[in-house]
Amino acid sequence: MSDINNIKIKGLDPNRMPSLKNKKYVDIIFELNKKAPKDWCADLNLLFSKNKQNVKIKPDEGVFVETWVRVINDIPNLLELIKQHIAICNSNYIEQNSQEALVWQQFESTKSNSRSDELDRILENLNYD
Repeated sequence: MSDINNIKIKGLDPNRMPSLKNKKYVDIIFELNKKAPKDWCADLNLLFSKNKQNVKIKPDEGVFVETWVRVINDIPNLLELIKQHIAICNSNYIEQNSQEALVWQQFESTKSNSRSDELDRILENLNYD
């Protein structure tokens, strides 16, 4: 979970570099520094579904953020937006997992206490006569 905080874009996908072959738009594929969990990818896609930018990440791969621009001068601003959304996803993912861990810990504690109570009850009711 602590590695999630460090997910960031490390650069462009070296195997699919942007080009001007298509005159209408330029595909841009950014590579993350590590594979993101599927639910993190779903969160990133959800964030961008509310945005006019067409940005997505395939949850099964979890490594490449795919987008496109019509105007090449928009690339730096789009990259900044993607980085902001990645930071939001990192923060949300950590918070969500911390809450889940807390709930699990409380469940385990309750389960342990109830087993302990059960043991105490059994020991109290032992008949040594």
